[in-house]
Amino acid sequence: MANFDIVLWGFIVVLLTGGLVGYFKAGSRVSLLTSSLIAALLAFAALGFFGATTSRSVARFMVGCLFCLFGCRWWVSRKFMPSGLMALAALATSGLLAGFDDHLLGNGF
Repeated sequence: MANFDIVLWGFIVVLLTGGLVGYFKAGSRVSLLTSSLIAALLAFAALGFFGATTSRSVARFMVGCLFCLFGCRWWVSRKFMPSGLMALAALATSGLLAGFDDHLLGNGF
C-alpha cells in the first residue's frame, strides 16, 4: 500500500467518524448518508477503480471540494466544530495528496 493510499484511507476513516458523530449526537441522517456516500467514492478511488492516475485525480478533486464545502460552512457559521475541524482535515489531506507524484506510477505523466 502506497503512502497516497494510507493518507486517503485515514481521511476516509475521519469522514465516516464525523458522519457517525453527527448521526448519534444530533440525529442527522443526512450527515451519515453523505459521509458514507463520499467515503465510498473515495474508497473506490483508493482501490483504483478509475485507473491509477484517474483515481488519484478523482481523490484529489473530491477532497478539495470537501475542503471548499466545509470551509464555507465554517466561514458562515463561525463554529469550529464540526465544519472547521473537517475543513482543516480536508486541507491537510489535500496538501498531503498533492505531494505525491503521479509520474512514479510508470504511465509517462
